[in-house]
Amino acid sequence: MSFADFILFPFIKFVQVMISFVDSCPPYIYIEGLLEGKEVLNDDEKDDEKTVIYISSKRVEVDPYTFGILMIGENLRIRSTRSYRAVSIDRIIPEQGPV
Repeated sequence: MSFADFILFPFIKFVQVMISFVDSCPPYIYIEGLLEGKEVLNDDEKDDEKTVIYISSKRVEVDPYTFGILMIGENLRIRSTRSYRAVSIDRIIPEQGPV
């Protein structure tokens, strides 16, 4: 670690925390529609896996537990942050039952 890295490291971490804080604050984005697909994205640099779902042609990041429970074709209403991380997911049940 060079001297410049040593000086910049706290500043970079502070900026990352502030970006994360601003992202988690309202206003939230609402997305409603059918669950079109599910995917696990691997990040080789961080050895990290992201679980994402596709709803109304938008990619939304969800936690692994929710990823496993949701099924393709479900009608959903999602509230997400500005960077499309799911805050809440509601299943929409049609008012009319089976015909």
